[in-house]
Amino acid sequence: MRPLPLLLIILFIAGGIVGQESSSTKDSKKEASKKKKAEREARMVQQFNETGRLITCRRFVLEANYLVNTMGQRKPVTPVLNFIAVDSAFSLIQVGSNHGIGMNGAGGITAKGKVTNWKLGINEKARNYDVFMTIDSNMGFYDITMSVDYSGYASASMAGLRSGTLQFDGNLVPKDSTRVFKGWTY
Repeated sequence: MRPLPLLLIILFIAGGIVGQESSSTKDSKKEASKKKKAEREARMVQQFNETGRLITCRRFVLEANYLVNTMGQRKPVTPVLNFIAVDSAFSLIQVGSNHGIGMNGAGGITAKGKVTNWKLGINEKARNYDVFMTIDSNMGFYDITMSVDYSGYASASMAGLRSGTLQFDGNLVPKDSTRVFKGWTY
């Protein structure tokens, strides 16, 4: 027998074996990808449910990492001094600064009041929550519209009796585990 046909037969057999190995590798990669996707989906559902418990119990604090004014200027802020806290029927809104003393001793203002209106919208498909609340505080009335994603990242827009809005962007944390500094209220 000639060496060329023998070589071709060996190459076809070896190619078939390699082809089988690569297809099984592709199948295992697909299975691993499906498994990772299912795990990610389960984590998202768990986070969505935990965030929902915070909101429905009304015991949370939105610790702001950024404040956005009416002009759209986004400023990084200290979450310990800038927050919206809700505890059942009561609320505390604070804006503070590391620079200066302010009316509240924390470089800004602190408004303490009651939640007089509360509406909660749940979108299970998009995995987010929409909250609308009205706060009757010592500083006036404030309407707060909050959008919260599955992980607890929230954006809250606050409007008072005066024109203009202030937006708080940050994370929701349980009221019991927050480390915010409450300034003076009048």
